Amino acid sequence: MSQDPIAKVLSHLYELCIKKAGDRGGNRIQEGHRFEDETSQEIFLAARESGLEANPPRIMLDLPTLSGNRHQFDGSFRHGDVKYVVECKNTSQAAKDYLYYFRSKIADYLDVSSDLDMRGIFLSTVAVAESAWRFGLAYRVRIIDPVSPPIEYMLNSVCDEALSASLNRTLIALSDPALNGLTPEQMLEEYRFLVGRWRDG
Repeated sequence: MSQDPIAKVLSHLYELCIKKAGDRGGNRIQEGHRFEDETSQEIFLAARESGLEANPPRIMLDLPTLSGNRHQFDGSFRHGDVKYVVECKNTSQAAKDYLYYFRSKIADYLDVSSDLDMRGIFLSTVAVAESAWRFGLAYRVRIIDPVSPPIEYMLNSVCDEALSASLNRTLIALSDPALNGLTPEQMLEEYRFLVGRWRDG
């Protein structure tokens, strides 16, 4: 695994997503809560191994919001000055609306303080629509679904030097697509191309 603690968290969460995608039995509500609990456990384990500060599951962040509301997140942790919040959806329905709502909760915090650096990680056990992917890329929400491995995960298993260099360039561009002159559509196209190359091995 990469030494980057965020890479470790994302890789653990992707493996959990794959596992949960194949598990379609039982009560959907119970399965959803179980997915949230397992996600929080993965974050806690990765945090302990990597020096991240993980919060208890389903915490309501005690930070000011523009609306005055406090929002609950399925998981959250801190790396340096950056707060990461996590939303998981174990659903058979399209995840698009859940992603939009998740980002609106983040915006409620960000719109109060220009000093706050909060980023989202959205997990879904079903493939996320391309339009939602573009939205996520535009607003710096990392999306993980069963068919979309994090770049960090691919980097840990790639041997091809050219592909590794391309993955690294795309990872840097993910930090702020606007600074790299890329539209969300271009970022998504590049990402899908790299996933295809990685799968072809």
